[in-house]
Amino acid sequence: MAKVFKYGLLLFIICSFLTGNYEAMFTGIIETPSEVFDLVKVIVLSCCLWSGFLNIIKASGLIRHIAFICRPILRFIYGDIVEQDDIYVYLSSNFIANLLGVGTLASMSGLKAMKVLQSKQENPKIPCREMMTLVIVNTAGLSLIPTTIMSIRQTYHSEDVLGFFKYSVLIGASITIIGILISRVLEHYE
Repeated sequence: MAKVFKYGLLLFIICSFLTGNYEAMFTGIIETPSEVFDLVKVIVLSCCLWSGFLNIIKASGLIRHIAFICRPILRFIYGDIVEQDDIYVYLSSNFIANLLGVGTLASMSGLKAMKVLQSKQENPKIPCREMMTLVIVNTAGLSLIPTTIMSIRQTYHSEDVLGFFKYSVLIGASITIIGILISRVLEHYE
């Protein structure tokens, strides 16, 4: 991939000089760092805001009520392992953080859940069903409040910041369901 990038960059530079568009290229090179900084600033501040909201939800005890509501869903997704409180805390906070669109917090609680699941599995070299399901749920991207995408669209002055929302939920739910079903089918044939 590094070779593709290196030779592609060289090809683009040569083409810009041959076509006379080298001024636009240099302008893009000069403006890119400030655009990247602005984008990273928005994403980081958005994560901080939602991280703060999630911490308030945890401190107020509301997370326990939300987790209680999510228990049947998580039992359906993960099975009986959610009855163990040490794993359920991490799985529920991971699920809630994903639904709130706070991927950073979801990753942290997902890693903690993975560590607890790893300590309980029979063969440490082969991931258990719950570990595979956790990976599927985390990578599927099901989010009811996709804060990062909304922040990026707002930063770039989108006329309809939520225009993607219904597609995002539909695609995230579809990928999650299909991933879990494929996982169960493959598990059945092992």
